[in-house]
Amino acid sequence: MSEVKAYRVKDFCKAYGVSRSFAYNEMKAGRLRFYNVGVMRFISFEAAEEWRGSYENAETHETV
Repeated sequence: MSEVKAYRVKDFCKAYGVSRSFAYNEMKAGRLRFYNVGVMRFISFEAAEEWRGSYENAETHETV
């Protein structure tokens, strides 16, 4: 059996401490990449880390 390399939305939310509605809004806005398998939506580990990195970069470039 192969290793799972993607989160289901609920697992992504738990891992990154965000709500489901926030995650879906990020997907709708195109900031969080995902793919569907049948009726299930998945977020690859790579896409999740890219998303996290984009927020980390935005925080370091914020002006007060």
